[in-house]
Amino acid sequence: MEPKVSHHSSQSHANHELLYFYGDLLFERDLILILNEALDNLHVPYEVNEQTIEKFLNSLETYNTTDQPVYWLMMARLFELSLICAGHYADNCEFSAAGDLLVNPRKVLIHRRDYPHPLVKQRHGRLTEQLNKEEKCRELVLIQVKNNVRIEVAKPAILPYLFEQMKQSRQLASWYLHDAQERMKKIADTIGFLSAWSLSKFEVLHNRLQKMSAEMRCFVADHQCNFNTCYFARLGWKIPRIIENSEEYSKFLSP
Repeated sequence: MEPKVSHHSSQSHANHELLYFYGDLLFERDLILILNEALDNLHVPYEVNEQTIEKFLNSLETYNTTDQPVYWLMMARLFELSLICAGHYADNCEFSAAGDLLVNPRKVLIHRRDYPHPLVKQRHGRLTEQLNKEEKCRELVLIQVKNNVRIEVAKPAILPYLFEQMKQSRQLASWYLHDAQERMKKIADTIGFLSAWSLSKFEVLHNRLQKMSAEMRCFVADHQCNFNTCYFARLGWKIPRIIENSEEYSKFLSP
């Protein structure tokens, strides 16, 4: 039986440098154990952003043991971390940050005809504005983009990337993949719901909530993510046990 865990993180401040100094420890300990302990020490979601998640992901993919179930449990734990972070952003009206994790690619390359090297698209902003250095008319730039430019998504957004990796692995249980997909949809729904109220920041939402009836506040809460850390914690508890015993059962893994 897995222990019950609190929905709220009470971990101490993370030693972020752990990610950079694990090399000498590999002879004695499993990298995934080290990453798992570093995740345990994060104050989720307050010490987490896209860069934090990407550093963990890069470390995991460097390890490259995709044939081991524990690799996919760690991938799922990083997905949970990303989901919690994106949901927290959405609930607090940080729509751009939530969108970066949910839909906005981390890296897009622009291949232009007669140019030997691709151009990296700016993360936020219109492609036409980035390419229009000579301030040509917008219609002309659009024609040039249509006829002379090819777009390549070099790095998808974190959440769809992790989800697709988990799905393609066939290592994770179908119930978990379905639940993961539903929670990604919940983030998009929350962004849409709060955006429709023309909320630009959390302070505006907070002020409006103070003036609402209890019933209306419940209505708003029902349309927010309010994700907990339950799966994140359970995965962290299970990972070292499966490393110690490959026969250990986990409901997160496919039968």
